[in-house]
Amino acid sequence: MNASKQSLRPKSQLLWQIFGSALSALVGWFTLNAFIFIWAFIARSEHHSNPPIPNEWLVGPAFVAMYSAAFVFATWLVALVPLYLLVPLRSSLWRWPICTICGALSGALIMFAFYGPKSPDRSSTVTIIFASISGGVTCLFAALTFERFHHASPKSGVETVGEA
Repeated sequence: MNASKQSLRPKSQLLWQIFGSALSALVGWFTLNAFIFIWAFIARSEHHSNPPIPNEWLVGPAFVAMYSAAFVFATWLVALVPLYLLVPLRSSLWRWPICTICGALSGALIMFAFYGPKSPDRSSTVTIIFASISGGVTCLFAALTFERFHHASPKSGVETVGEA
């Protein structure tokens, strides 16, 4: 890498770690919505409304994206930030297979608790699966980037790429 290129990092190590956890939640949320948009695009070929509604396949996933943001970022704030800051770097929970499984189970359990065991909603199973994917991807990204966000040198407000 060229040493003249600089990446901006906050002066505080704590803010850098919180940024890393927020980035993990964002990656999980984006993955969830990418799956939903692809699924909606494929499903639109099977659904034909008369008369056709323009961009019908886009409205539902856009609503789900906004709705899912509340779940993903509330979970990030309540669960992932404290875990990200308090679980030691050498803990086996940060091994990517273990962390990914824990995230997938957490995502599924959160949505299962939301729907309850006898949900009349037909889409609850699909929603639980999507939440599991989102939780797994969030924790996979967090585990793979954990060291980067915990070993940043907060000595100055700007740090060169080669120093990390």
